[in-house]
Amino acid sequence: MAGPVRPKLNSFVEQKASAPMPAAAVSDDAEPSREAEPPAPGPSDLKTMQVRVNRAGWVEMSRLAQDLDIPLERLMVDAFNDILLRHRKPPVVERRLPIKKM
Repeated sequence: MAGPVRPKLNSFVEQKASAPMPAAAVSDDAEPSREAEPPAPGPSDLKTMQVRVNRAGWVEMSRLAQDLDIPLERLMVDAFNDILLRHRKPPVVERRLPIKKM
């Protein structure tokens, strides 16, 4: 007796664009390469980060967010940007935009 047919995992994965050719493989008479433009912001541009911290740290961060009257997510994004600045990197971390329901 055969069970239900399950779809292949590949059907759930977004197909990535083919990788560009390495610079060594490009001929000398080709146009000078330009830096790739970052992808347009959108749902596929969002990534999820999960951080596990001790209870005391979580309590203090949650209280600070409440004291500042901001969401904990915004507090974490600010912290990520602060650490990037500390290491002389651009502060490019942004919060996800709320979804507008119609």
